[in-house]
Amino acid sequence: NRMSQTDAEKWNERYAVPEVKPPLPFLVAHVPVLGTGSALVLAAGVGQNAVYLAEQGFSTTALDVSEVGLSHCRNLAKLNGVQVDTLCADLEDFVFQKSEYDLITMIYFYEPRLLPSIRKALKPGGHFLFQTFSKQHAEVGTFGPKSPAYLSDVETVTQPFSGDNTLTCDETIIEEDGDTEAVIQMIIQKV
Repeated sequence: NRMSQTDAEKWNERYAVPEVKPPLPFLVAHVPVLGTGSALVLAAGVGQNAVYLAEQGFSTTALDVSEVGLSHCRNLAKLNGVQVDTLCADLEDFVFQKSEYDLITMIYFYEPRLLPSIRKALKPGGHFLFQTFSKQHAEVGTFGPKSPAYLSDVETVTQPFSGDNTLTCDETIIEEDGDTEAVIQMIIQKV
């Protein structure tokens, strides 16, 4: 499947020069409500969020299509004295197991078709933390995607979790370092 190959190549290239990024502020701010146990970080990139969760005591798995990104993740984990399992997989054909994780994160990656599978993979009482660009980003965003296919809306992301507890779900505009982005930030607790 040539398509995911080029996807992997694209991200391997992008991650070739490691950029040390801090963990997502939304994740850091809410980690006290996310419980403990096993965490799956989807589209983990260079691993800053996965390593942060490992530092908080989660048994963490970082999944990404880029082996280069994941090798940065392993190095970062080593530097920080924590263990992160890495899984190189394309989310297009990744199979989620039932009730496997206490926490799943989807950060700056948007594939609404995966949401029902993510819900299935959460243990009862488990949490799903989501942050990515919203539809409004097309108008206000100074970087990142503008194509509607990559932009989320509250209705689409909450729908698969309609019977669950929504701890927070906001569309918000973040301005920092002269950049503007519109994002949806959501935390769901599976009933």
